[in-house]
Amino acid sequence: MDSIKKHFEEEAKEFDALIIKLIPFYQQMLDALVQAVPFNSNASIRIIDLGCGTGTIAQKLAHKFPNAEIYCLDIASNMIEIAQYKLCRKI
Repeated sequence: MDSIKKHFEEEAKEFDALIIKLIPFYQQMLDALVQAVPFNSNASIRIIDLGCGTGTIAQKLAHKFPNAEIYCLDIASNMIEIAQYKLCRKI
């Protein structure tokens, strides 16, 4: 577990650019995931993003569901720091 945590701590800053290169149609996959959430966009829902990484999915969910409470968890504190920054910015 420590080696996995270390890997993601080291990759945090480059993670977003890297994942777009490594996963074909990554943005389309994220859009499909968000569209598949079966709630009205103004619903007051609670979302747990396990393994949130840099918060990309949470950010998209926050945009679609502005009344949602979103909880992000990740093993790598550097990923959480980036996610906090993304989620605190005006969407």
